[in-house]
Amino acid sequence: MYTIMMVDDDDTELVLTQKTLQDYYQFIPMNNPKSALTRLAKASAPDLIILDVEMPGINGFEMMTRIKTSEKTKNVPVIFLSGTSESTTELECYRLGAVDFIRKPVVPELLKKRIELQVELLDYKKSIEEKTTGLQNTANFYAQNAMRLEYFIIGIITDLIAVKDPYTGTHNIGVSRFFEIILKEMLMSGINYGIDSSDFELIILSSRLHDMGKIGVPDSVLQKQGKYTDEEFKMMKSHTVLAASAIQKYAYLLPNNKFLTYTYQMARFHHERFDGMGYPDRLAGPNIPVLARILAVADVYEAVTADRSYKKAMSHEQAYNIITQGAGVQFDPQVVAAFQRVHEDIAQASIQLKAQFAQNRTPLQ
Repeated sequence: MYTIMMVDDDDTELVLTQKTLQDYYQFIPMNNPKSALTRLAKASAPDLIILDVEMPGINGFEMMTRIKTSEKTKNVPVIFLSGTSESTTELECYRLGAVDFIRKPVVPELLKKRIELQVELLDYKKSIEEKTTGLQNTANFYAQNAMRLEYFIIGIITDLIAVKDPYTGTHNIGVSRFFEIILKEMLMSGINYGIDSSDFELIILSSRLHDMGKIGVPDSVLQKQGKYTDEEFKMMKSHTVLAASAIQKYAYLLPNNKFLTYTYQMARFHHERFDGMGYPDRLAGPNIPVLARILAVADVYEAVTADRSYKKAMSHEQAYNIITQGAGVQFDPQVVAAFQRVHEDIAQASIQLKAQFAQNRTPLQ
């Protein structure tokens, strides 16, 4: 049941209106505007206010101004009552935000009909709000589940890679963490090549899959200890194309999907070099997608600072020098500059990850 407050210093009008409406609405009669304002400030706002213009002390115009400047009551519809025949009064009521204007003496059935019209509008507004809320809740539901699905896919692929090659499994996580630190620094510095900062989390998730193509590399090559033959190295390099081809094959199911776009760029191009001597496409400079350029630095850092069966880990200082010397040759100079600004954070993250891996814990987050 809707609540209607009527403010009028004429008790006769209040009683007459209450008899007309009390069977249909919760009716609150107020014969003093000051008391009405006090009640509005303390109690729940009514659904509709009927307000007389001519009242002693605080007139209807002043009270309307207070109603519309209050956060609590500014959206409550107001119907004005007035005994004047001047059109300027009616115009002023509408200018202040009234939804209707009724002349006195009030005809009960006419007032009832006018209120029914406002109630219909309230019902309509309520239904729209409910539908909008429902649509928003549905959108939130699907967005949350889409993100869970992405985590699900990443978790499965990461585990499958780790089964084939434990080194690659931990490598992907480390690279993604170092990539996150560099990317955040670039976004904060403003030298970000147009990367949308709102996609930050999605980009980090996508980076976890940059080596997913290694699932298609023969175990004999992936797990080999020692130097590759030319043919074996060719097989290893194919992981970039294998990943990109798989994404392209099924991308039609999710057209214009950012997750797939970012994953494709990093999976295919993270071994390209700034000087154009990388693989698989021998792209150079700005022709290499920026996310792949950032990932390339994180990838090399993790690779050289990690223990492998065929080599010992280099120190952070050695890795720092390799990356710094590669600026403009293997790496984008701007990315290297960002790496240099946050290299201590990367070193600390590397120590933490190695401690987690030593305890057989694989941090997904």
